Amino acid sequence: MGHYLDVHRGFLPDKTEISRLEAQAAHIRAAQRSRSAESNANETYSRFLGRGIDFEEVRAYSPGDDMRAMDWRVTARTGKPHVKVYREERLRVMMLVIDVAGTMLFGSERTTKLAQAVRAAALLAFSVLNRGDRVGVLLIGDFGGFEVPPSSPSEAIWRLVELLSTDKPDIQPLPWGGLLAAMPRGRMVTVISDFIDWGNEEWRTLVSAASRQQLFAMQIYDPVECALPDIGLARMAGFDGVPFVVDTGRRRAREAYAERWREHEEALSRRFAAAGVPWWSLSTIDDPSVDIARLGSLLRR
Repeated sequence: MGHYLDVHRGFLPDKTEISRLEAQAAHIRAAQRSRSAESNANETYSRFLGRGIDFEEVRAYSPGDDMRAMDWRVTARTGKPHVKVYREERLRVMMLVIDVAGTMLFGSERTTKLAQAVRAAALLAFSVLNRGDRVGVLLIGDFGGFEVPPSSPSEAIWRLVELLSTDKPDIQPLPWGGLLAAMPRGRMVTVISDFIDWGNEEWRTLVSAASRQQLFAMQIYDPVECALPDIGLARMAGFDGVPFVVDTGRRRAREAYAERWREHEEALSRRFAAAGVPWWSLSTIDDPSVDIARLGSLLRR
Protein backbone atom coordinates (compact mmCIF):
# COMPACT_ATOMS: atom_id res chain seq x y z
CA MET A 1 0.00 0.00 0.00
CA GLY A 2 1.28 3.46 -0.88
CA HIS A 3 1.59 6.48 1.30
CA TYR A 4 0.55 10.06 0.77
CA LEU A 5 2.71 13.12 0.44
CA ASP A 6 0.41 15.86 1.68
CA VAL A 7 1.66 19.45 1.31
CA HIS A 8 0.00 22.81 0.98
CA ARG A 9 -0.04 23.74 -2.68
CA GLY A 10 -0.58 27.46 -2.31
CA PHE A 11 2.07 29.73 -3.82
CA LEU A 12 3.87 26.92 -5.65
CA PRO A 13 5.40 28.10 -8.96
CA ASP A 14 3.13 27.48 -11.93
CA LYS A 15 4.05 26.69 -15.54
CA THR A 16 4.53 30.36 -16.44
CA GLU A 17 6.87 31.00 -13.52
CA ILE A 18 8.91 27.85 -14.16
CA SER A 19 9.41 28.97 -17.76
CA ARG A 20 10.49 32.40 -16.51
CA LEU A 21 12.94 30.81 -14.10
CA GLU A 22 14.43 28.75 -16.91
CA ALA A 23 14.96 31.89 -18.98
CA GLN A 24 16.45 33.66 -15.96
CA ALA A 25 18.81 30.73 -15.44
CA ALA A 26 20.05 31.09 -19.02
CA HIS A 27 21.20 34.64 -18.19
CA ILE A 28 22.92 33.37 -15.03
CA ARG A 29 24.78 30.74 -17.05
CA ALA A 30 25.87 33.28 -19.65
CA ALA A 31 27.21 35.62 -16.98
CA GLN A 32 29.06 32.80 -15.23
CA ARG A 33 30.69 31.64 -18.44
CA SER A 34 31.75 35.15 -19.33
CA ARG A 35 33.40 35.71 -15.93
CA SER A 36 35.15 32.35 -15.92
CA ALA A 37 36.31 32.27 -19.54
CA GLU A 38 39.92 33.24 -18.77
CA SER A 39 40.33 31.16 -15.61
CA ASN A 40 38.50 28.11 -17.05
CA ALA A 41 36.56 27.88 -13.78
CA ASN A 42 33.69 26.21 -15.58
CA GLU A 43 35.80 23.59 -17.34
CA THR A 44 34.02 20.24 -17.12
CA TYR A 45 36.02 18.27 -19.64
CA SER A 46 38.23 15.21 -19.25
CA ARG A 47 41.12 14.44 -21.59
CA PHE A 48 41.03 11.06 -23.25
CA LEU A 49 42.34 9.24 -26.31
CA GLY A 50 40.10 8.28 -29.23
CA ARG A 51 36.83 9.64 -30.45
CA GLY A 52 35.33 12.54 -28.56
CA ILE A 53 33.54 15.82 -28.80
CA ASP A 54 36.37 18.29 -29.40
CA PHE A 55 39.89 17.75 -30.72
CA GLU A 56 42.45 19.07 -28.23
CA GLU A 57 46.00 18.24 -29.36
CA VAL A 58 48.46 15.79 -30.89
CA ARG A 59 51.16 14.41 -28.62
CA ALA A 60 53.84 11.74 -28.63
CA TYR A 61 52.67 8.18 -28.15
CA SER A 62 52.97 6.69 -24.65
CA PRO A 63 52.84 2.96 -23.80
CA GLY A 64 49.25 1.96 -23.20
CA ASP A 65 47.71 4.57 -25.52
CA ASP A 66 44.84 3.39 -27.72
CA MET A 67 46.16 2.55 -31.18
CA ARG A 68 42.90 3.79 -32.66
CA ALA A 69 43.95 7.29 -31.64
CA MET A 70 47.14 7.19 -33.74
CA ASP A 71 47.72 10.24 -35.94
CA TRP A 72 49.37 8.48 -38.85
CA ARG A 73 50.04 11.65 -40.80
CA VAL A 74 52.07 13.26 -38.00
CA THR A 75 53.70 9.90 -37.27
CA ALA A 76 54.85 9.60 -40.89
CA ARG A 77 56.12 13.19 -41.00
CA THR A 78 58.08 13.02 -37.74
CA GLY A 79 59.13 9.41 -37.83
CA LYS A 80 57.83 8.99 -34.27
CA PRO A 81 54.40 7.69 -33.19
CA HIS A 82 51.87 10.37 -32.20
CA VAL A 83 48.28 10.15 -31.00
CA LYS A 84 45.30 12.49 -31.14
CA VAL A 85 43.88 13.69 -27.84
CA TYR A 86 40.27 14.74 -27.53
CA ARG A 87 38.28 16.16 -24.69
CA GLU A 88 34.96 14.70 -23.72
CA GLU A 89 32.30 16.42 -21.69
CA ARG A 90 31.65 14.63 -18.40
CA LEU A 91 27.99 14.15 -17.70
CA ARG A 92 27.17 15.10 -14.13
CA VAL A 93 24.30 14.28 -11.82
CA MET A 94 22.94 16.78 -9.32
CA MET A 95 20.65 15.65 -6.53
CA LEU A 96 18.29 18.24 -5.05
CA VAL A 97 17.27 17.23 -1.53
CA ILE A 98 14.19 19.27 -0.66
CA ASP A 99 12.64 19.37 2.80
CA VAL A 100 8.83 19.29 2.65
CA ALA A 101 8.25 19.04 6.41
CA GLY A 102 5.46 21.03 8.02
CA THR A 103 7.68 23.96 9.01
CA MET A 104 8.45 24.55 5.31
CA LEU A 105 4.81 25.44 4.68
CA PHE A 106 5.10 28.71 6.59
CA GLY A 107 5.17 32.06 4.84
CA SER A 108 4.27 35.46 6.22
CA GLU A 109 4.31 37.62 3.10
CA ARG A 110 4.86 36.78 -0.54
CA THR A 111 5.30 33.03 -0.48
CA THR A 112 5.98 29.94 1.61
CA LYS A 113 9.39 28.52 2.39
CA LEU A 114 8.54 25.43 0.34
CA ALA A 115 7.62 27.47 -2.73
CA GLN A 116 10.86 29.44 -2.41
CA ALA A 117 12.76 26.16 -2.12
CA VAL A 118 11.20 24.97 -5.39
CA ARG A 119 12.24 28.23 -7.10
CA ALA A 120 15.79 27.85 -5.82
CA ALA A 121 15.88 24.22 -6.95
CA ALA A 122 14.66 25.15 -10.43
CA LEU A 123 17.22 27.92 -10.83
CA LEU A 124 20.00 25.61 -9.65
CA ALA A 125 19.05 22.85 -12.05
CA PHE A 126 18.66 25.15 -15.02
CA SER A 127 21.72 27.35 -14.40
CA VAL A 128 24.39 24.91 -13.20
CA LEU A 129 24.10 21.92 -15.47
CA ASN A 130 25.21 21.47 -19.06
CA ARG A 131 23.32 19.81 -21.85
CA GLY A 132 23.09 16.10 -21.15
CA ASP A 133 23.57 16.43 -17.39
CA ARG A 134 20.96 14.93 -15.11
CA VAL A 135 18.99 16.11 -12.07
CA GLY A 136 17.42 13.93 -9.41
CA VAL A 137 15.15 14.98 -6.56
CA LEU A 138 14.88 13.58 -3.05
CA LEU A 139 11.90 14.81 -1.05
CA ILE A 140 12.34 14.46 2.70
CA GLY A 141 9.94 15.08 5.55
CA ASP A 142 7.90 13.52 8.31
CA PHE A 143 6.77 10.78 5.92
CA GLY A 144 10.34 9.65 5.20
CA GLY A 145 11.89 10.15 1.80
CA PHE A 146 10.87 9.76 -1.82
CA GLU A 147 13.39 9.83 -4.68
CA VAL A 148 12.70 11.03 -8.21
CA PRO A 149 15.34 9.32 -10.40
CA PRO A 150 17.75 11.58 -12.35
CA SER A 151 16.47 12.93 -15.64
CA SER A 152 16.91 16.12 -17.63
CA PRO A 153 16.70 19.34 -15.59
CA SER A 154 13.36 20.28 -17.15
CA GLU A 155 11.84 16.85 -16.58
CA ALA A 156 13.05 16.75 -12.97
CA ILE A 157 11.64 20.16 -12.08
CA TRP A 158 8.31 19.47 -13.75
CA ARG A 159 8.10 16.15 -11.90
CA LEU A 160 8.85 17.97 -8.63
CA VAL A 161 6.12 20.54 -9.22
CA GLU A 162 3.71 17.80 -10.28
CA LEU A 163 4.33 15.85 -7.07
CA LEU A 164 3.82 18.90 -4.87
CA SER A 165 0.80 20.11 -6.82
CA THR A 166 -1.10 16.83 -6.90
CA ASP A 167 -3.69 16.25 -4.23
CA LYS A 168 -2.18 13.51 -2.04
CA PRO A 169 0.05 11.72 -4.60
CA ASP A 170 0.41 8.01 -3.87
CA ILE A 171 4.10 7.27 -3.23
CA GLN A 172 6.29 4.60 -1.62
CA PRO A 173 8.50 6.43 0.90
CA LEU A 174 11.66 5.03 2.46
CA PRO A 175 13.95 6.32 5.21
CA TRP A 176 15.62 9.26 3.53
CA GLY A 177 18.93 8.67 5.28
CA GLY A 178 19.18 5.31 3.53
CA LEU A 179 18.29 6.83 0.16
CA LEU A 180 20.99 9.48 0.58
CA ALA A 181 23.55 6.88 1.69
CA ALA A 182 22.79 4.70 -1.35
CA MET A 183 23.62 7.45 -3.84
CA PRO A 184 26.77 6.89 -5.91
CA ARG A 185 29.83 8.71 -4.63
CA GLY A 186 30.87 12.05 -6.07
CA ARG A 187 27.46 13.48 -6.92
CA MET A 188 26.63 17.12 -6.40
CA VAL A 189 24.03 17.20 -3.63
CA THR A 190 22.27 20.38 -2.51
CA VAL A 191 20.08 20.17 0.57
CA ILE A 192 17.37 22.86 0.68
CA SER A 193 15.62 23.18 4.04
CA ASP A 194 14.85 25.51 6.91
CA PHE A 195 16.80 23.08 9.16
CA ILE A 196 14.21 23.53 11.90
CA ASP A 197 13.46 20.50 14.03
CA TRP A 198 16.55 18.65 12.78
CA GLY A 199 17.67 16.17 15.40
CA ASN A 200 20.94 14.33 15.86
CA GLU A 201 19.91 11.59 13.42
CA GLU A 202 19.33 14.07 10.59
CA TRP A 203 22.65 15.80 11.24
CA ARG A 204 24.52 12.48 11.35
CA THR A 205 23.00 11.64 7.98
CA LEU A 206 24.14 14.99 6.57
CA VAL A 207 27.69 14.60 7.92
CA SER A 208 27.91 11.08 6.50
CA ALA A 209 26.72 12.28 3.08
CA ALA A 210 29.26 15.12 3.11
CA SER A 211 32.06 12.57 3.34
CA ARG A 212 30.94 10.91 0.10
CA GLN A 213 29.34 13.67 -1.95
CA GLN A 214 29.98 17.23 -3.06
CA LEU A 215 27.48 18.58 -0.58
CA PHE A 216 26.02 22.07 -0.29
CA ALA A 217 23.20 23.44 1.83
CA MET A 218 20.71 26.26 1.43
CA GLN A 219 18.67 27.46 4.39
CA ILE A 220 15.24 28.89 3.59
CA TYR A 221 13.79 31.22 6.20
CA ASP A 222 10.96 33.73 6.59
CA PRO A 223 11.71 37.25 7.95
CA VAL A 224 9.17 36.76 10.73
CA GLU A 225 11.25 33.87 12.05
CA CYS A 226 14.18 36.14 12.88
CA ALA A 227 12.30 39.29 13.95
CA LEU A 228 8.76 38.93 15.28
CA PRO A 229 6.31 41.74 14.46
CA ASP A 230 3.99 43.18 17.11
CA ILE A 231 0.82 41.19 16.41
CA GLY A 232 -0.21 40.16 19.91
CA LEU A 233 -0.45 36.50 20.88
CA ALA A 234 1.02 34.22 18.22
CA ARG A 235 1.52 30.48 17.99
CA MET A 236 5.00 29.69 16.65
CA ALA A 237 6.97 26.56 15.81
CA GLY A 238 10.14 26.48 17.88
CA PHE A 239 13.53 25.72 16.34
CA ASP A 240 13.24 22.29 17.95
CA GLY A 241 9.88 21.76 16.25
CA VAL A 242 7.88 22.18 19.45
CA PRO A 243 5.09 24.81 19.05
CA PHE A 244 4.71 27.55 21.63
CA VAL A 245 2.71 30.74 22.19
CA VAL A 246 4.46 34.10 22.46
CA ASP A 247 3.04 37.54 23.27
CA THR A 248 4.61 39.59 20.49
CA GLY A 249 3.12 42.73 22.00
CA ARG A 250 5.83 42.58 24.69
CA ARG A 251 9.16 44.02 23.60
CA ARG A 252 11.13 41.69 25.87
CA ALA A 253 9.37 38.68 24.37
CA ARG A 254 10.32 39.82 20.87
CA GLU A 255 13.92 40.43 21.94
CA ALA A 256 14.13 37.01 23.60
CA TYR A 257 12.85 35.37 20.44
CA ALA A 258 15.37 37.29 18.31
CA GLU A 259 18.13 36.03 20.58
CA ARG A 260 16.92 32.46 20.14
CA TRP A 261 17.07 32.95 16.38
CA ARG A 262 20.68 34.19 16.61
CA GLU A 263 21.60 31.17 18.69
CA HIS A 264 19.91 28.90 16.14
CA GLU A 265 21.91 30.48 13.29
CA GLU A 266 25.16 30.19 15.21
CA ALA A 267 24.45 26.52 15.89
CA LEU A 268 23.76 25.94 12.19
CA SER A 269 27.02 27.65 11.26
CA ARG A 270 28.99 25.46 13.66
CA ARG A 271 27.38 22.27 12.39
CA PHE A 272 28.01 23.08 8.72
CA ALA A 273 31.57 24.15 9.44
CA ALA A 274 32.26 20.91 11.33
CA ALA A 275 30.90 18.91 8.37
CA GLY A 276 32.80 21.00 5.82
CA VAL A 277 29.55 21.93 4.06
CA PRO A 278 29.26 25.36 2.38
CA TRP A 279 25.87 26.92 3.08
CA TRP A 280 23.75 29.92 2.16
CA SER A 281 20.59 31.49 3.56
CA LEU A 282 17.70 32.60 1.39
CA SER A 283 14.70 34.58 2.62
CA THR A 284 11.19 34.08 1.28
CA ILE A 285 11.11 37.75 0.23
CA ASP A 286 14.46 37.74 -1.60
CA ASP A 287 15.17 37.17 -5.28
CA PRO A 288 16.66 33.67 -5.30
CA SER A 289 18.66 34.31 -8.48
CA VAL A 290 21.28 36.32 -6.56
CA ASP A 291 22.17 33.48 -4.18
CA ILE A 292 21.80 30.86 -6.90
CA ALA A 293 24.30 32.73 -9.06
CA ARG A 294 26.85 32.61 -6.22
CA LEU A 295 26.22 28.96 -5.45
CA GLY A 296 26.14 28.09 -9.15
CA SER A 297 29.60 29.57 -9.69
CA LEU A 298 30.96 27.23 -7.05
CA LEU A 299 29.09 24.18 -8.30
CA ARG A 300 30.28 24.63 -11.87
CA ARG A 301 33.95 24.39 -10.88
